[in-house]
Amino acid sequence: MLTIKMALRNLRRNLRRSIITASAISLGLGLLMFSSGGTDGMTNRMIEKGVGGSAGHVVIQPPDWQEEREARDTVPGSDAVADKLGATLPEAFIIKRVFLDGLLTSPQAAMGVSVVGVEPEREARVSEIDEKIIVGTYLDGDGRGIVLGKTLAESLDVELGDKVVLMTQGEDDLESRLFRVKGIYSFGVIELDGSYAQIELASAQELLSLGGEVNQISAHLPSARDTEAATATVQAAFTGAGVDVLPWQRALPGLAEYVAAEQGEIYVMYFIIFFMVGLGIVNTVLMSVMERLREFGVMLSLGATPGRLARLVLTEAVLLGFLASLLGVGFGLLFNWPLWTTGIDMSAMVGETVEVSGLAMDMVIYGDLSAAKTLFFAVFTWGLTVSAAFYPAYKAATLKPVECLQHQ
Repeated sequence: MLTIKMALRNLRRNLRRSIITASAISLGLGLLMFSSGGTDGMTNRMIEKGVGGSAGHVVIQPPDWQEEREARDTVPGSDAVADKLGATLPEAFIIKRVFLDGLLTSPQAAMGVSVVGVEPEREARVSEIDEKIIVGTYLDGDGRGIVLGKTLAESLDVELGDKVVLMTQGEDDLESRLFRVKGIYSFGVIELDGSYAQIELASAQELLSLGGEVNQISAHLPSARDTEAATATVQAAFTGAGVDVLPWQRALPGLAEYVAAEQGEIYVMYFIIFFMVGLGIVNTVLMSVMERLREFGVMLSLGATPGRLARLVLTEAVLLGFLASLLGVGFGLLFNWPLWTTGIDMSAMVGETVEVSGLAMDMVIYGDLSAAKTLFFAVFTWGLTVSAAFYPAYKAATLKPVECLQHQ
């Protein structure tokens, strides 16, 4: 208790130095939280876009469909599987899709396309394509409707209401069906705008003679953080059902690899920030020790042990680190507030959208800072402050009383 009182006294007596040190630590923590909130927000937004538009947090597919992606390979008893998946994950939103490749032709041209059969009302809940329609409307139950990307429509030289023919490999031979352009969308990404289209799920099933079966049934969770636990639950529920149950990381390996690389860069940035903060703490605490050499010399002459001096320095670091961490969390929450409320619009610098791993990313950055990460940063910063004080504490413990008293 006496050591704590002396440590508090020293911090108050050298208030200017204490404030400077605490400010440096807390601002470093605040900026780290701000950086984490922004980068996590961008990463999670990317995951949600990829998961929402082309898979799910947890997907059920035919065995080996991930590698072969044969349009005629379907989930046996698709409707019953979808119902069971919904009962297994009541918090999830369930989507059914059919995927096919084909040739889309108009009187003027022909283009290879990737087509997805969807349930429009449900699809609009998880993807953004309905919001990207620039001409016409999204699918609305008309089995003859099709929505195309702007670049694809230009390549086919078609406009709203024009007729196109979709040809694909059927059960025994080529199958074709006439569609009418219902809407034209624009994501600002060549891959999506130039070779992708959507039709009604029932139309895709009829074209491929699938009956009521689908290629993929996906569960969309409230948060991507729940993926691992949800996948384990679904795998247990569908053991022996003759289907593959995959998390989004395996269903979308390209996106997963990009996110992993991005996370690696973020951790390098965290290391650099922590290293710089740690150097600042070591320097500040060491200077504090050197400025008080005469004081330590007097204490040693009066019978204080080297161990007690070391404990005093470490106690000061513990108290200062604790207060600075609390202040840093406050700074971090304050810095993240604009990210949570309005976001930060970067479009003036980089444009309205940027292509990232085949996805169109809006350049309004929103924050996503978890409570667990906030606690980790605060505790780690506190521990870093204490760790950085070990060398100055060792230095204080090895001082010679006579040398200290002679110090000017």
